[in-house]
Amino acid sequence: MATGTSDTPHQPIDTYARLAHLLRTPAPDSETLLDRVYEELLIRESRAYAAGWSDALSEARRADRR
Repeated sequence: MATGTSDTPHQPIDTYARLAHLLRTPAPDSETLLDRVYEELLIRESRAYAAGWSDALSEARRADRR
């Protein structure tokens, strides 16, 4: 599972494009397609979670410096 944040302001469009691509790409069966979409959602969730922690840690560091 990948973690990290994206600095690109177009992430929602990228997410839409990526999911649209996954849904248009032929899969051997519906279970495989669901696995692909689920994996993509987990990656996005991990990035959002990491970004949230990064923001929280940055804010805590700023508060400590005051």
